[in-house]
Amino acid sequence: MKCPNCGFDIDDNEVYCQHCGAEIVEMGQPEGGTGEKKKKTKPAKDGEGKNRLSLILKLAAAAVILVVIIIIIVSVAASVNASKGRKLFDNIPLGRDVDFIVSQTGMVFLSEESSEYGALNYIADYDHICEAEKSVTVDGIKLPEWAVLLRENASGSVEEAVLYNFSILKNSWMGEKTGSKIEASAVEFGAKIRAAERAIGLKPYTIIKESAENTSTYVYRYHYTDEESGNYFVMNFYVIVNDVDGKVVDVREEQLDYLNLILHAE
Repeated sequence: MKCPNCGFDIDDNEVYCQHCGAEIVEMGQPEGGTGEKKKKTKPAKDGEGKNRLSLILKLAAAAVILVVIIIIIVSVAASVNASKGRKLFDNIPLGRDVDFIVSQTGMVFLSEESSEYGALNYIADYDHICEAEKSVTVDGIKLPEWAVLLRENASGSVEEAVLYNFSILKNSWMGEKTGSKIEASAVEFGAKIRAAERAIGLKPYTIIKESAENTSTYVYRYHYTDEESGNYFVMNFYVIVNDVDGKVVDVREEQLDYLNLILHAE
């Protein structure tokens, strides 16, 4: 029905017009006792309509704020979980045994093939592993939000540490979508890693540090569609940094396919 006062469409059972605030009052049946009851409006008190509209707007604003707060909380929690893995990784000293690393970090490292995630045991080669309590799903495959893997040499000293940040890939194994291919020239040799990441606009999903080479390799995954052919490509972009001065010493890339991802872990 329409509001008898302002003509705004309202439900038949409304008591007040949501547009003008007028009260809807039943007039009773027409003469003869048949037909629907007629309704009329009772003029709203001064400011009543505005007050109701103001209340509705305030409630809507409060709902929006609540949603934003929830999104922020979830984002912060995810960031904290991811940073926990990164902090652990950064505090791992190479050249020491696992017992020393456990005593220094306070984290538990399990022996090889001990991950509760079968896919991680399959695609990654490691001697010890520490992984996040929470998990993410990457294209139907359940993985930890992050995992730190250690590889030992013959004497039992850790010679390589690898950080996987699988939360980077939770939307797709192909990584972040970019408008075009990222050229190696985008990263300046001799630059710091933060400057390199600003240049390519990506976050690493894997970091590898090796004592033998005294370097850290940052791996970024992205995909793009070639404008000429219309084909899409999935790429790993590698930035190699010297651990002594923290400067970029090399940049390389690799084209991936899904089979390559499963069979060859970096």
